[in-house]
Amino acid sequence: MAALVAVGLVGAGCTSGTPHGATSHPASSGTRATPSPSASGEAAGVQPLTDPGTEGAGAYYSDPYPIHRASSYHGARSQYFSGTTKSLLHCPGGTPAHCKAGQKVEVSAGPALVNAAKRYGSRTTVVDNENIYQLDSGEWEMAATMYVKNPAYPHAAPWTVVVHAHARRGSPSAVPANWTADSLVAGSFERPEKADYDGKYFEDGGKLYLIYSKRLSGPSPEDGIVAQEMESSSHPAASGPVLLLGPEDSHGGYNSEYFFGLDQTKKFKLIETGNITRIGGKYVMAYSTGAFNERDYKSGLAWSDTLIPAHGSSYRRILRKDSSGVWGKPGGSEVDYLLQTQEKAWPNYVADRVLAPGVPSVVEADGKWALYFAGYLPTDAPRVPGGKFDASHRRPYVMRLKVDVPRNADVRQASDAELAGWVTRDS
Repeated sequence: MAALVAVGLVGAGCTSGTPHGATSHPASSGTRATPSPSASGEAAGVQPLTDPGTEGAGAYYSDPYPIHRASSYHGARSQYFSGTTKSLLHCPGGTPAHCKAGQKVEVSAGPALVNAAKRYGSRTTVVDNENIYQLDSGEWEMAATMYVKNPAYPHAAPWTVVVHAHARRGSPSAVPANWTADSLVAGSFERPEKADYDGKYFEDGGKLYLIYSKRLSGPSPEDGIVAQEMESSSHPAASGPVLLLGPEDSHGGYNSEYFFGLDQTKKFKLIETGNITRIGGKYVMAYSTGAFNERDYKSGLAWSDTLIPAHGSSYRRILRKDSSGVWGKPGGSEVDYLLQTQEKAWPNYVADRVLAPGVPSVVEADGKWALYFAGYLPTDAPRVPGGKFDASHRRPYVMRLKVDVPRNADVRQASDAELAGWVTRDS
């Protein structure tokens, strides 16, 4: 979901936050020469999931989050999505275009959640970013972002929290559409906090985790991705959240991670989305950085040998040499994004097919791999006052992928060039 920074609602993954500093994996010594991007070749394989000839409710969809199914349903042909748009996006054939936003998703605050907020004089308001997940047991769960308001803080904007919701009715074979939010799983009802949004569940090794965006503690405001182990889907473990990936700060960090773009006085940084997929025993995180309604919103991949990185480390970005100083630091390292529309001279520039590509997920279905994400069709990307893209025109997209993770690969030992070859665009 796109950040809701202090400047207001930014909707694609949603955030209300400001970030923290992250410990990131040091750049490997292997770097690649920067090729000259080809607009036609590098944009190949990118297409809207909905009919590009349509507009309105049938075409637009924010934060298309693929709904995880229990292992017994992994062979299902249909792919469903939930997200910030309050309906289910249905792709009957899996990944082709002509998907439709149909059944409405309704989430209400149950009495237990209402009373938990009342204890501090708070109340929940808008529900956002409804991420649906089916456990391998067949049970359905939802992590939803909710806005909170408290009259004790009259000058504070509504802030976000992550809540658990249970399905009011349904069966293991059908995605539920009616939900009741019952408990707080990340954030605070007591006082305003930044970030705490875009939560989603992830099962691994017999344990359940909540992955979400959080304000990180540090010398400057930054948002990053954390994992919270759960005792149950509605109750966090006492261990507290663990950082998976945050903005890089050492040696000046990466200029491409500035939320407001290059050469701006504001220096806020943000890493969000954090959709994780296990491939060949490794973990790849598809993430976003930038502002969802600006050209600097882009999609990157980061890797780890384990779901929870070793203490003091994080998921490892893919880097390349910025020989000509595209990002302002000639000769330094910068992030090698999978999709970007900010700098034409940087690889994987796809502005002829899509603008502001973000909220990515790497998904396998029937042995085929795809990247799902959100963006704007270049011919249908109106601007609102202030020059930002009109968020109501965001569309869901798909891009075919080639996946080749070598056996016995080691994320820590691989070069950047090797990492970049594990997941590539299938043109």
